Amino acid sequence: MSEPNVKQSARPGANSGSNAGANAAKTGANKPRKSYSSFGQAWLRLRISPLFWISVVIIAFLLVLAIFPSLFTSHTPDHCDLGDSRAPAGGEYLLGADLQGCDIMANIAYGARASLTVGVVSSLGATAVGVIIGIVAAYFGGWVDALLSRISDVFFAIPLILGAIVAMQVTEHRNVWTLSAILIFFGWTNTARIARSATLEVRTKEYIAAARLLHVHNGRILLTHILPNIIAPIIVVATIGIGGLIAAEASLSYLSIGLPPNIPSWGKAIADGQKVLRVNPGIMLWPALALTLTVLAFISLGEAIRNAFGSRKDSR
Repeated sequence: MSEPNVKQSARPGANSGSNAGANAAKTGANKPRKSYSSFGQAWLRLRISPLFWISVVIIAFLLVLAIFPSLFTSHTPDHCDLGDSRAPAGGEYLLGADLQGCDIMANIAYGARASLTVGVVSSLGATAVGVIIGIVAAYFGGWVDALLSRISDVFFAIPLILGAIVAMQVTEHRNVWTLSAILIFFGWTNTARIARSATLEVRTKEYIAAARLLHVHNGRILLTHILPNIIAPIIVVATIGIGGLIAAEASLSYLSIGLPPNIPSWGKAIADGQKVLRVNPGIMLWPALALTLTVLAFISLGEAIRNAFGSRKDSR
């Protein structure tokens, strides 16, 4: 008679144990997880991206080279000695000397300053112009969109290098800033198209409609609601654009219509080295290698950022 009582008294304890386990599991499941913004999630992916870190290291080295060239060479580009013409690498000349007896390392270091300045300034300027035109066209629509889109189509039909060649031919004072302004003038169309496409998608969201119903000023809607939500593709195209614009500057200087002779340029160094390519290939190959690594670094950085934001969208 006592055995059933023992079994009966054991059930509540077993039930309470299982209930406690279920409650603990439920509590763990309901425990709030740390949330990240879109940029936070992208940064988490960038931190483990080898492509991102390789690009950052190369760009960081280039910045140090451009800002502190004296760390890598004791010469300046205008310090040339014909007696050292085509001097081999090593000793006084880390990478050797060119045909005029100028230090190749000095030309690369000081040329990095001009190339990076043109690339960054041109990309930032073209991005600003393109974003303004793109979001204004998409947000207001109608005749505004039609007019700005036709203007964009006209500039898009003009090749960047061809337009820059014509503009530089009629420019009296050629320097870093005039070249950057010309590249901005012809180089904003791609950013405008991307900004317009992204804005067309964002402007249909409910929070944009709610802001309009509350009579929020259009400028505030553009700056606080639309721009933050389209900034990811803009960052990508601006980063990749730096590499493309650096290559454009080098191409123009290679053709002797870019930067003037008194400003060191990788394109000019490549053109000078081409004359003695068979005799001393290093004169051309070193600046060509610097240009190639720089362009690839910015393009790879842009691709890494694109993949980080793309992975975030795919995981939703």
